[in-house]
Amino acid sequence: MKIALFVPSWPPGSMANGIVTYVAYLAPALRQLGHQVYLLTHELTTHDQNSGKDFRTIDLRRYAHRPTVRDRIVFRISPATALFNRASCSIAAAIGELVENEKLDVLEMEESFGWSLAISRLNLLPVIVRLHGPWFVNGRRFDYYGSVINRRREKREGGGIRDAQIVTSPSANVIQAVKDYYSLNLRESRVIPNPIQAAFERDTWDLATCCEDTLLFVGGIDRRKGTDLVLRAFVSLATQYPRLSLTVVGPDRGIPGPAGKIFSFEEFVRANVPEWIRPRIEYLGPVSNYDLMSLRTKYFATIVASRYEIMPYSVLEAMSLGCPLIATAVGGIPELITDHRNGLLVPSEDPKAITDACHKLLSDKALAARLGNRAWRDCRDLYSPNNIAQQTLATYRLAIDEFKLRS
Repeated sequence: MKIALFVPSWPPGSMANGIVTYVAYLAPALRQLGHQVYLLTHELTTHDQNSGKDFRTIDLRRYAHRPTVRDRIVFRISPATALFNRASCSIAAAIGELVENEKLDVLEMEESFGWSLAISRLNLLPVIVRLHGPWFVNGRRFDYYGSVINRRREKREGGGIRDAQIVTSPSANVIQAVKDYYSLNLRESRVIPNPIQAAFERDTWDLATCCEDTLLFVGGIDRRKGTDLVLRAFVSLATQYPRLSLTVVGPDRGIPGPAGKIFSFEEFVRANVPEWIRPRIEYLGPVSNYDLMSLRTKYFATIVASRYEIMPYSVLEAMSLGCPLIATAVGGIPELITDHRNGLLVPSEDPKAITDACHKLLSDKALAARLGNRAWRDCRDLYSPNNIAQQTLATYRLAIDEFKLRS
């Protein structure tokens, strides 16, 4: 089978991005099963010598046409529309060439911006839309500055989802949300978890080698990731555990405060954390995925405090290394974590619940070890790239068969 996967940027590793991570696991697994994989991206930063042996990477900037007078007028009136049209055209041109020259069988791409709509309407091949994060669930509710541009984005994404041959998602929660929001049937939708490679058992978290007085939070510094909730919980914990420290990793996008003010991480800490506690909070900023994975097992427990998630790699990565985990019961997280089985689940918007869960693990190290080990075993057994690739291929075959019947 000849498969095209759209990815926002390539190669992986420089910055955390869930879609890039998903493709980085899925593409090699598809290749190992004997299929040819093409990667399409608007941001090809370097040529990955290793991945080049397994699949062809196509820089979509090669297909960007010289702007016409009409394009310039549209850009002045609506820059977002012009950029949407430009991106859609470049993807469509690349797919048309691959279908003609390489006999491409299927395309999988994200729902973002509704780019898939233009490809579906060409009727050249089946288009699988993968729900990585529709704007109405992952953007609008956390958009500090709601706008007409984003409402148009929602409409376009709905059209792309509606016209897809099949829709897949890592989470049943988001499929149901899409059905309800857009009033769609999505009869052929499929839940296929995100893939991840579990570490060898010898490389997993170990109580004997971790630092028992440390907590780790990974995520963008913003409202959706719940950075403010973690900091408020840590203030309570710091008074109970004099040696406890918190490390925060992620890009600083700003935390909303009173009267619409957006605080940087440093500003929020100064305004909400007592001065004597601040030295015990370390902010590393954004780090590469490689560096992050090498850090995770050094910490006693990982906190995920998001107000909404689909199936976050912040949870999967902790599971893959057997790290004890505290996570909010939102979106697709309860599809990964069962409370007191492979982690601790807490309600959203509840710093006290986060504090209590941390206290439970800090006071019962054996429980922390059991939860982490169970999470690692679940990750190994359920979310391996080979397992997910097999599920994905079955969906591709169904889409191809239905496309031929429809044509």
